[in-house]
Amino acid sequence: MWESDRVKDIPFSGIRKIFEQATILQEKGYDVIHLELGRPDFDTPMHIKEAAKKSLDEGFVHYVSNYGFPPLRKLIAEKMAKENNVEVDPAKEVLVTAGATEAIYLALSSTLNPGDEILVSDPSWVNYFNLPRLIDVRVKTYHLNEKNNFKPEIEQIESLIGKKTRMIIINSPNNPAGSILEKEELMKMAQLAIDNNLLVLSDEVYEKLIYDNVKHASIASIKEVKNRVITVNSFSKTYSMTGWRLGYVIASPSNIDSMVRIHQQVTASCCSFGQVGAIAALSGPQTCVNNMVMEFERRRNLVVERLNKISGINTIKPRGAFYAYPNISETGLSGEEFATKLLELNKVATVPGIAFGQTRKDYIRLSYANSYEKLADAMERIHDFVSHL
Repeated sequence: MWESDRVKDIPFSGIRKIFEQATILQEKGYDVIHLELGRPDFDTPMHIKEAAKKSLDEGFVHYVSNYGFPPLRKLIAEKMAKENNVEVDPAKEVLVTAGATEAIYLALSSTLNPGDEILVSDPSWVNYFNLPRLIDVRVKTYHLNEKNNFKPEIEQIESLIGKKTRMIIINSPNNPAGSILEKEELMKMAQLAIDNNLLVLSDEVYEKLIYDNVKHASIASIKEVKNRVITVNSFSKTYSMTGWRLGYVIASPSNIDSMVRIHQQVTASCCSFGQVGAIAALSGPQTCVNNMVMEFERRRNLVVERLNKISGINTIKPRGAFYAYPNISETGLSGEEFATKLLELNKVATVPGIAFGQTRKDYIRLSYANSYEKLADAMERIHDFVSHL
């Protein structure tokens, strides 16, 4: 068997590991409730599917520009100006990618060299720990403290910056904690980047999934820092298009020029008729998004209320995304033990917190992107599980 050294250092996804175990149980006939995947349970809105199907019928099945279909890039630029207060040149500052995952890989591989360091929050999405390993980049973590509602502390981040530090990654709303960076906090991050000559990778894929009348803010809207910000977004969460694998990256012309040269080699161009669907997503009615967010908020309230009534479990109410991130330390189990036993005994699939950061052994993540009825059942099962510990 031939395997590179860098691949040996890449673990199997903690999320997918639980998913595979849950799938095996389900195939054996068990009634498993899936709370492990970050996947909206809603169908892609009909007007988006119809647009893609129409383009198929019309023969729009060939390659498009490496940068993405020009009408889609134009709409993305208009969306960024209107909703994010970021002026973007669609011809030079937008690249359509195979989901946000490819966008992140392109951002890292086009700007960093082996031995460089990046700053990543703990907890954070698993790919921010593993993608850098593919290009021999070192990850240094700054901690999001539960007592501070999982917000970053600028002083701590600043203390981690060294001679090899090149980039800071921010994710707002945060996966898995659901915390949101507001404009004042982004201003501090921006000044930190300017003072230390850092790039900023801003992951905003959950920007529309926010609650309690909170407003999303993009760090690229701060003009002094715009040219050093790489903004990543996708259609997956906002429009329930996870299987379409469409995302985009917004960056300076020079950064886009670097990224597209890698994109040409690993992807070439993204699905043509899928991009027509994305055009319909941006240009069509947004009622589908608003309704989905309202339902997620209803589910969030159920999950948080019920979890906090279970002895030994404490969770902060997330302000964005669709995850609860409870602290289960008082149960006497680690997150790995909790998630493994909960799946084995009560058939509820959740993810150990350690999948999102090495200091998070006392947490689990569960997604409330499942039906209200399934979530209510899951809360009963979790209560039963904890009561028998």
